Amino acid sequence: MIPIQSGFSLGDVFFFLPFALLGVAILTFGVVIAYLEHRKEMALIESGQYAEVNSDSRAWILGGGLLVLALGLGSVVSALLSGSAVGDGVTAVFVGLAALAYYFYKRRTVTATTA
Repeated sequence: MIPIQSGFSLGDVFFFLPFALLGVAILTFGVVIAYLEHRKEMALIESGQYAEVNSDSRAWILGGGLLVLALGLGSVVSALLSGSAVGDGVTAVFVGLAALAYYFYKRRTVTATTA
């Protein structure tokens, strides 16, 4: 029978402290990025240049492609390191690569038509 651990030791605090600090750092980074984007948009509105900014509507394709590619590669690497079957990670890798190829193809097409 395994005895139930009673109490919360100082070692537990030191074990979870880096994870908590990483979470706080990620949250802080997100808040700073949102604040800087807000400041940029407010400066553009005040200077009257907000309508002139060419917003790239394909940015979600780039972000989604990178996210799916990272998840797929993580799944493949995890499966290879554990010695199990690769599974759906390969499919996610190819979907991410396809999204990235589409993004760069459309970007090249748009720059070729504007030039």
